[in-house]
Amino acid sequence: MAYPNYKNKHLEEAIILPDHTGEARKKVEGKIPKRCIITYQDEAFNFLLKKYKNKAKKLEVGGTLWGCKPYYTKDFVFVYMLGVGAPHATIVFEELIALGITEFLNIGISGGLQKPGFFLCEKAIRDEGTSQHYLPHSKYSYPDKELTEKLEKSFKKLKVKYTKGINWTIDAPFMETKAEVKRYKKQGVNTVEMEASSLFAVAKLRKVKIAAAFFTSDILADEWEHLYKEKPEFVGNGLEKLTEIAIDCFTK
Repeated sequence: MAYPNYKNKHLEEAIILPDHTGEARKKVEGKIPKRCIITYQDEAFNFLLKKYKNKAKKLEVGGTLWGCKPYYTKDFVFVYMLGVGAPHATIVFEELIALGITEFLNIGISGGLQKPGFFLCEKAIRDEGTSQHYLPHSKYSYPDKELTEKLEKSFKKLKVKYTKGINWTIDAPFMETKAEVKRYKKQGVNTVEMEASSLFAVAKLRKVKIAAAFFTSDILADEWEHLYKEKPEFVGNGLEKLTEIAIDCFTK
């Protein structure tokens, strides 16, 4: 039997919806912007807090946005995910959409299959379970083309070298096997992480826009090169620059 077990479940009506009472949305109506930057690492979040200092306000919506630290400025909401992986990310993402946000940038670290550096995601391999509940099965899910092009312009404006390409999203980081890495390398896949393909699927179903970009924290080869541990400043600086690019994209 194909996964998920209930065929075409994405066409069925869900029982529980994010912010099903609408109370959280009423609290922020007309108060918060329609754009949001999603982050996962301290370096990105702290860069945002430092840049906006007293201008950033904590987003108070009760228990709706559990599992993250949400703030907002006059230009965008920014959210620090306190967990990783597709199930956690999509729950928070659904709640953010329910608040009325319509454009998202998903930024963070990834493993590199080819080389270290910055990567702009053109499509993501759906090797996680969450997206299968939102869209019919297919190999890839896709970010919004227009928003991805806008993010690319910010890379160019800030003169940051980057690579456009394919990302592999997986639920099980400790089962990224040598055989898979070898195959995906041959297919030209650039990066691996745990959220993008599911977020793209949710965005398509909910009719919002999302784009994603990554900076490598490690290199997957015959021998694992853990850059985050061995070269923390290299990765930290990369995350700060990636955050600067996202800010530029949403403040033009």
